[in-house]
Amino acid sequence: MTKLEIRSYNVSSIGYDSEKEVLEITFISGETYRHHGVPQSVYDSLIQSQHIGYYLHYFIRTTYPYTKVH
Repeated sequence: MTKLEIRSYNVSSIGYDSEKEVLEITFISGETYRHHGVPQSVYDSLIQSQHIGYYLHYFIRTTYPYTKVH
């Protein structure tokens, strides 16, 4: 999984595994979550969004199941 460092108020990095459709979000607080079943198109829209936190909350967190990694 390749991770991108993000300049966002809450998010420090975003990773994506296209084969498994797993999106990994690491927040500034250090918490990391993996969202499952996320299509490539949603990942692409997320990283192109000007408001990553908003996009995460309204289009990913409430739509795709997730597990807390740490």
